[in-house]
Amino acid sequence: MELHKINKPLESINTILSHFPVKQPSLLEPGQTLPIKVKNEKASRKIYFLLDGALISSVGKDEKKQNLGIMMSPSIIGLGQLAPDGTIAQHEAIAPCMIDSINIDDFIKVIEEQHLWPDVINVMVTIINSLAARTATSGLQSAYEIIRSYLIYMDSENACAIKERYTVVKYMQTFSRLSRSIILKILSELKAGGFIEMEKGRLVRINRNLPDRF
Repeated sequence: MELHKINKPLESINTILSHFPVKQPSLLEPGQTLPIKVKNEKASRKIYFLLDGALISSVGKDEKKQNLGIMMSPSIIGLGQLAPDGTIAQHEAIAPCMIDSINIDDFIKVIEEQHLWPDVINVMVTIINSLAARTATSGLQSAYEIIRSYLIYMDSENACAIKERYTVVKYMQTFSRLSRSIILKILSELKAGGFIEMEKGRLVRINRNLPDRF
């Protein structure tokens, strides 16, 4: 499955959110992080509702840090904690974010009472598919295959306004381990061949089908 073919389950997200009236919203400024769970502190386990703004999700620290993707409002954050050993992820605001939250036990109670598990599963499956697609992309054999995959995703993605928010180089360095020089070299040759159009480092459009091999 490719990233650009995965659609955000907005209907399920909005259905879930409709059962959780906003109670104590807080503002997360760009650069601030949102912890989902602190190890061995059960009381801090919460589900977060991203009502407005954008976050970048990651795991690990320093040189082991790996960016997983961008979450745009509306989104539900922390569903991985429903598993016994949920992943501890970090979410950093890349735009001003309005956040609300609820204790995970209270969240589960409402979900069960309102029979919302099919919607929760739909959201979680989409997240899993997105992570699987990114993992598959990072495991491709050549730098060109990785760049080709991300160019197609950037060109077709609409919900996160990726093309307007990121330069191509910045986006690819954020979600891959490719060097700036390799990215620039391949982009330059694709531009020279008339395959892509760029302006001030941002992707304007893909003009014609990108070759499978470079």
